[in-house]
Amino acid sequence: MMAAVGAATGVTAMGVGVTTDRLGLAVAGSALLIVSAMTICVLVVLQALRDTAAERAALIEERDLAIAAQVGIASERERLRDDLARGRKAAQDLLARERAAMFQALEEKRFAIQSEGVETGILLALSGSLDEMPASTGVLLQLPVRQPFDGAVLVASDD
Repeated sequence: MMAAVGAATGVTAMGVGVTTDRLGLAVAGSALLIVSAMTICVLVVLQALRDTAAERAALIEERDLAIAAQVGIASERERLRDDLARGRKAAQDLLARERAAMFQALEEKRFAIQSEGVETGILLALSGSLDEMPASTGVLLQLPVRQPFDGAVLVASDD
């Protein structure tokens, strides 16, 4: 405000000095005008610097929030990896238990089939059914007997 008043006074003094042919008043008015203009420029620059400082503080705050968010995301990602690893481990354990139970059931079934076969064989032996040969009802095919190779060289013909 004071710089604006000084600039107005400088313009007035310069105008009065020029119109009344008083060189000292004109020079003093122009000097006052230049000093007031420089003061106004310095005030504008200082205001811009203060605004920059406020913006810088806001940016620093936003950067701190972004870093905190990145840390939160990294910890959440690590938690998810741990959860996935625990899930994979639990699934592998479940698969191993189910596989063991399946093999156990298979062994029990195989043992039951073997026991039934042995029991059937014993019953057949006790009943005498195994002593007599069953009559064959099928046709027996006689395959030709292979002739031994005597080492003679086979000659290819061009027929």
